[in-house]
Amino acid sequence: MAAAKFEDVMSQLKSGQFAPVYLLMGEEPFYIDRISDYIENNALPEEERDFNQVVLYGRDTTPDEVVANAKEFAFGADHRVVILKEAKDLSKIDLLTSYFAHPQPSTILVICHKYGKLKAAQYKGCDKSTVIFTSDPIKDYQLPAWVQKQAKEHNFSLNPQAAGILAENIGNDLTRINNEFKKLKIILPEGTEITPDIIEKNIGISKEYNIFELQNALGERNADKAFKICLNFTHNMKENPNTKTIAVLYTFYSKMLAYMLLPDNSPENLERIYGKVNPFVMDINRRYASRYSLAQVRRIISVLREYDVKSKGVDSDAPGEELLMEMIYKILH
Repeated sequence: MAAAKFEDVMSQLKSGQFAPVYLLMGEEPFYIDRISDYIENNALPEEERDFNQVVLYGRDTTPDEVVANAKEFAFGADHRVVILKEAKDLSKIDLLTSYFAHPQPSTILVICHKYGKLKAAQYKGCDKSTVIFTSDPIKDYQLPAWVQKQAKEHNFSLNPQAAGILAENIGNDLTRINNEFKKLKIILPEGTEITPDIIEKNIGISKEYNIFELQNALGERNADKAFKICLNFTHNMKENPNTKTIAVLYTFYSKMLAYMLLPDNSPENLERIYGKVNPFVMDINRRYASRYSLAQVRRIISVLREYDVKSKGVDSDAPGEELLMEMIYKILH
């Protein structure tokens, strides 16, 4: 039984090394789909799939049916592929445990348990060759770097501002981010640098009126720009709910507070707060922090907590638009 990293799993698959059982689980579906799709599209030649490949769905099948399919011998092929999607919906999934312990060597069984994890007892007795992959969500501070890495995979380059815009507006929906790059590949040549202008034109995210630009405006203490962006937000509160705005700004100012309280600015301490960011981004964060005092940042964090509660309807029945403008005023004054 081997716990594996995504890169290691894909490397083995691309070299033609297949395990008898893949247990793919976790809250982040993107990597689970990547592994499952690769096996579905590459483990067998297309002409062998009709007789030797089956895709089952948790809500429409039973453990007995999964095991029966997995135990069938390959017909005129080296392998048989059985993929169980939506495994979280499979009733009595524990009944698969005995198969995990003694899998059919010629079968590649893929269990896709998205948005949750199997209990340890459900795979404790797995055969030692089983590949267990857990897909955890990308943390917010890691997202811009992930977006840049994904751009590189699609043969694009991405400047930090553009990466920030995508990360802040799409969030941790890795599948959507990947799909946006796929769309750009249709209309842009390889090697193109993805800029905020390209994002605005082709993805529909404004380079001027977005949470990333609001964060920058507040970092620079540019009141006119901050209020202009917030006024734009008030015209579309569904896409820019206060809870989302407050969460991003809370992270922004919490990191600023942690930076101000550092005993020294060693690379290790900075990375602990901001993650691995390039020097250009770090210089921007330093500049923002220089525009605030420690007392101001503490007060702002208190303001954000106050309006987070109010935006959820506690001790306030004011419209979201009004609360947003009040909050930004208190942050800047």
